[in-house]
Amino acid sequence: MEKILSGKGKWLVIVLFLLLTIAAGVSIFFVHINYDLTKYLPKNSQTAIGVDLMEDAFGDSTSIQVMVSNVIPTDGNNIVSQLRELDGVESVVWLGDVVNPATPIETIDEAILERFYVDESLLFIVTIACGAYDSEADSIITTIRNTLEGYEYAIRGEVLNNIEATKIASREIIKVMIIIIPLCIIVLILTSKSWFEPVLILGNLAVAVVFNMGSNAILGSVSYITMTMTMALQLALSMDYSLFLLHRYQEERDRGVDIIPAIVSATKKTFTSITGSALTTIAGFLALCLMQYSIGTDLGIVLSKGVFCSYLTSIFLLPILLYFSASILQKTKHRPLFHRNKPPKTKAYRARYIFAVIFIVLAVGSYYLQNQNSFIYGNSSAQDPNSVVTRDNETITAHFGSFNPVVVLVKNTSVSEEAAFVDSISASDYIVSIDALSSVVDNSIPREMLPESLVSVYVSGEYTRLIVYLASDEENDEMYAASEFLHIQASNAFTTYYLVGFAPATAEIRSTVLDDSALVLWVTFLAIVFVVLLLFRSLSIPVILTVIIQAAVWVNFAIGLIEGRPMLFIGYLIVSALQMGGTVDYGILLSTRYLEYRKAETPEMAMQMATNKSTLSILTSSLVLAFAGFTEGIVSSIPAVSAIGNLIGRGAILSALVTLVFLPYIILVFDKIIQKTTLHSKRGVITK
Repeated sequence: MEKILSGKGKWLVIVLFLLLTIAAGVSIFFVHINYDLTKYLPKNSQTAIGVDLMEDAFGDSTSIQVMVSNVIPTDGNNIVSQLRELDGVESVVWLGDVVNPATPIETIDEAILERFYVDESLLFIVTIACGAYDSEADSIITTIRNTLEGYEYAIRGEVLNNIEATKIASREIIKVMIIIIPLCIIVLILTSKSWFEPVLILGNLAVAVVFNMGSNAILGSVSYITMTMTMALQLALSMDYSLFLLHRYQEERDRGVDIIPAIVSATKKTFTSITGSALTTIAGFLALCLMQYSIGTDLGIVLSKGVFCSYLTSIFLLPILLYFSASILQKTKHRPLFHRNKPPKTKAYRARYIFAVIFIVLAVGSYYLQNQNSFIYGNSSAQDPNSVVTRDNETITAHFGSFNPVVVLVKNTSVSEEAAFVDSISASDYIVSIDALSSVVDNSIPREMLPESLVSVYVSGEYTRLIVYLASDEENDEMYAASEFLHIQASNAFTTYYLVGFAPATAEIRSTVLDDSALVLWVTFLAIVFVVLLLFRSLSIPVILTVIIQAAVWVNFAIGLIEGRPMLFIGYLIVSALQMGGTVDYGILLSTRYLEYRKAETPEMAMQMATNKSTLSILTSSLVLAFAGFTEGIVSSIPAVSAIGNLIGRGAILSALVTLVFLPYIILVFDKIIQKTTLHSKRGVITK
């Protein structure tokens, strides 16, 4: 580093990073965002196979429900003819396909009528020629809305929820950053020694964020959950590295060391802390890649890549930026607005055994409570209560019930088998209605005599599809029971079948992530222990640090139980890995300082000096991460992002508190063991 700073190498580094930043910035526009979470199910899952088979048989299409109010059945003839002529509309099923719309209402079968005509409102089932997540769906829906402009209408369907989620996710990335960056600046100003310090830190991190976002292009696609959260979390999780280096540099300068030697010394002295912080965070995220439900891989790769990018800029770019801005830092220097430099209070450490006992009680109690949590496993679409999508859904639900369709895709079935299956589930309380060819036409009529436009909606080659509408449209025990009921009835009726829809997909997600959970949590714990062991060359410190942070994780989830709300399970896994890997660096920093001072000081004095020097960095880092998490939690309308954000924000605060309140006393209790089990601490230490 000294040779680079003293020669032309610093200019080569600046030019290299500038070119890479430009290239990454351009690549951001080529990153594809995926909104379909079922794509992350294992390839051998029934949902994944069923979706592929249905697309092969019926094409890449999706259905919506259109309700037109204040009309009579005969008005449907004009409406349906207009809809069928639109580009992108494959088919329209309505009352007129089942009975003559001129038939007196009182003579129409009640079961048919309640499916298509209620309270002077006609329901049309429209199939559009694109998938529920295709970009052209928005323009097709807009065309349908324009066609119905003269009517009072409402539209609902999965595709509308996805369009809404796309718009919300795009807005939230910018909105979250607009809130977080000023908060970061405020925190940095309060804890810095120079007015220019926040600019230097955020500028360095901006380069790392651009690197990460641009390099996502090589992954093919990233989930909207990952894309929404990555920028804020990368900023918050890796700000530590810049803080560690800058605070050390300021210490060296305060001792009268020249600029280049101060930068070199600060880089060397913080290398272990920065490397340890980055590796533990990366280890936590990479553990998510072991999940069969590959949303974990998506998050794990992008976030660990982001941390690695921040590590590289902190080690290679920040020292160069420090060199060029050294005079500005000096000219804009000020007394820290938040300053901690308390005189030693060794008497306070006599209570270390009391604090150790309190910690054990807290950890054991929290472990028990967090095990009592109830979980949800799916992810509802983003919902704005004031949006047209939400209002339309509520309007149609009031007339025709909830909308939770499950496609039963059957291979090589007969009319009698299909009819028997429909009869077997029709009376169930789990089922609202069934949209099948055998339920809308007389089964005695040969299907070759039926209109092709009607038959093609339900039958294609050797596959037949039936759409079952469940009574429950949200994730709960009733929905899981309904999904299981459909599986049992379908297995009794058909040789080969697949269930496709939110309910069966969520049931599969639950089964998959439950299988993943123990592996992910144990690998996270052991990977962090291993990384800390290598960094400290100690057998005791890794165990102490991971247990301390694990206790903070348990407290976080125990509070979730007290709140009385079910927890998103994927959020539980992600936050466990993130909080363990991302906040253990608080303990790494404190422990590194302690071992440094312990070589020449008593345990009590070394700990007092270590806490004085590390508290500011820990508080700054934890506050930034907390602000990032809580901002995601408050701003986001996407349930998964909001839930994970709140857990991250609370976890950051708890990790900092546990580190600052309990870790010093735990280290003092085990000081003798630490000295005996830590390689570089065995010599030259004061025993009392």
